[in-house]
Amino acid sequence: MKRLLPAALALAALCATAPRARAEVVDGVAAIVGDEVILLSEVRDAWHQYLERVRAHGETMTQEEAAQLRATALENLIDEKVVLQLAKKQNMTATDDEIDESIAGIAKDENVSVEAIYAAAAKQGLEKKAYRDQLGKQITRMKVVQTAVQGKVRVSDEEVRKLYDERYGHAKPGPRVKFLHILIPFPENAKESDREEAHRLALDLREKARQSGDFSALARKYSGAPTASQGGLTVVREADEPPEIRAALAGLNPGDISEVVENAHGENIFQFLERFDPADIAYEKVADHLRAELMEQRTMPAFEKWIADVKKGRYIEVVAPELR
Repeated sequence: MKRLLPAALALAALCATAPRARAEVVDGVAAIVGDEVILLSEVRDAWHQYLERVRAHGETMTQEEAAQLRATALENLIDEKVVLQLAKKQNMTATDDEIDESIAGIAKDENVSVEAIYAAAAKQGLEKKAYRDQLGKQITRMKVVQTAVQGKVRVSDEEVRKLYDERYGHAKPGPRVKFLHILIPFPENAKESDREEAHRLALDLREKARQSGDFSALARKYSGAPTASQGGLTVVREADEPPEIRAALAGLNPGDISEVVENAHGENIFQFLERFDPADIAYEKVADHLRAELMEQRTMPAFEKWIADVKKGRYIEVVAPELR
């Protein structure tokens, strides 16, 4: 049964824990969040993932920029720890049933068995328990985000109508194709090893997209395309559709993810959404979808402000000197 400690007892627990955690710095404690710790190894792992993304985009970094990236990795881990602690306190932690339901949904979308999903995760180095734990954290975070920003994000009817007019009402005639896009660009004067590394990352992201079912989140984190901030959302006229995209999307059903496609810009992955003609799309048919799209665009800024306010009232200490 869930228990809530009185404030004085909780503070005493913190005071008893903090000195012991400081003594463990050499053993790998990076920071203390509440009565839990973040290990140096966790920061290193997250930092190295960020560095791999930068290298995959063909970018170079100064030592100062690399240090800033490490600080960002730690900050994100602190945010995650705070979210999970709040979720536990408010009884919002993902349940086994919710995790099972999510995995079953992924399997249905991919037209494979649940066992095949676990097998695919194992190929990426995630055994069944680790995969379920990771998915559980994603579900928990989503629940906290939805609760935290509920009622704080508003989208007016006028804004929905404006987006409709931009996308459908004033559009040039002709069928459109809508898809999500992740681009892993080649660096300038790319060597064969650079291309191979970009291809490996693209393959890994394709598998993660198939497992998680959240292509847009991966696009925001990894894509080097201009559409990354919109989750990779792209709409083009069929008449203007590049041949490699047309070939990649050919035969795909809505929600299907393409194979990795190489072009002059880099390695590409696409998730097909739909083909439509703006002239045939009534406002009433897409208003709810457009509203949800605008809500999603505004959710993360609202959540980031909320989590910053929450952290001001929590015990957070960066222990490792090199991370201060």
